[in-house]
Amino acid sequence: MCVAAFGKIVELKGNNATVSFRGALKEVSVTLLPKVRIGDTVVVHAGFATEIVKDPLKVYRDVVATDAYARQLLDAIEKENKRLHEPDLKIMNFCGTHENTIVQYSLRDLLPSNIQLISGPGCPVCVTPEEEIALGLKLAKKENIILTTFGDLLRVPTRWGSLEQLRLEGIDVRMVYDISQALEIARNSKSEVVHFAVGFETTAPGTAAAIHEAGDINNFSIISSHRITPPAIEYVMMNTKMDVLLCPGHVAMVIGTRPFAALVKEFGVPCVVSGFEPTDILQAVYQAMRQFSVSNRSVINQYDNVVSENGNVVAKNLINETFTLKDADWRGVGVLPKSRLVLNREYKRFDAEAKFGLKMPEKENAGMRTCKCGEVLKGMKPQLCPNFGKTCTPENPAGPCMVTAEGACSIAYMNSNF
Repeated sequence: MCVAAFGKIVELKGNNATVSFRGALKEVSVTLLPKVRIGDTVVVHAGFATEIVKDPLKVYRDVVATDAYARQLLDAIEKENKRLHEPDLKIMNFCGTHENTIVQYSLRDLLPSNIQLISGPGCPVCVTPEEEIALGLKLAKKENIILTTFGDLLRVPTRWGSLEQLRLEGIDVRMVYDISQALEIARNSKSEVVHFAVGFETTAPGTAAAIHEAGDINNFSIISSHRITPPAIEYVMMNTKMDVLLCPGHVAMVIGTRPFAALVKEFGVPCVVSGFEPTDILQAVYQAMRQFSVSNRSVINQYDNVVSENGNVVAKNLINETFTLKDADWRGVGVLPKSRLVLNREYKRFDAEAKFGLKMPEKENAGMRTCKCGEVLKGMKPQLCPNFGKTCTPENPAGPCMVTAEGACSIAYMNSNF
């Protein structure tokens, strides 16, 4: 009971709020903080937010600055940097949690200026094209339909509006925290329940498990916007000049290190699988620098206390038994071969696109847009977008990167002085 924790307000609902503790969501009371706002960092104790942290950036900076192991890693990085004669080193991450840790703990400021930490296409909601979201928008308007999805996807703007707007108009669109809640709604409803499933290899096993659990339930189906990570990493290796890739530890936890090792062997770009604490990332940067200086490159597993070579065999088998791969468009990137997980023939009865005859609309001419999310997903700094912090904020997002807590724009905004 005496443990207090820092968390960030992501949603306000009267006297309650949804607070994110490094991605884990919990509902707490904000009765004691009548002036709290979305984006505030608060101290939570025994179910109550008890105080707003005045300078959260300083708190997180001090965590690293006063940590003995972090200091050792920074010293080792500085020494290795001098040994390598301070080369320009571009390191791209593929995970919103990595980017959040990097920004929150000011790791870019702590590292030598020649080492660039660059945010890549590692946010599943961000890379989902609006044409796929349009499938959910169209379906939700049909009679006798309950559409469920995660909170982040609800607020993503498209040229046809957002799912959140439909919800405000009285259409039955519901936010759930996991797909099992959607399945439970189907069990207790006569309506057709359709879950819009998004995420990389980390959430795909849960979707597969729910499909298997659904059995003979005939009023449940999904729109699968699940993506897999290796095609995006391959795209970056082929089309950019990144020196090192920082691979997501939670994805590797499922698929193992072998897919990354195969890419390193083919393209020669070092990959480091990393955890999510600031010291994990600093250690990964140091290991990347060591790998950068050798000719015989291989995948490095910084997160070896969690990630194995073969990954989670049960989770992989569930994915392989339930899904098949198809070519798919990624926002800002283009069509990547065999990168979207869709239900295979055996489970086609749960495929909402087939069940309701949904067709994806034509892609809009990219030149018509002012939103720069596509460029941000390929490494552009959010602050370089002319909309950032002006016409585009978390309260009024112009694109998905400002909506979700995993988006680079949202992370940059929430950790700035706006």
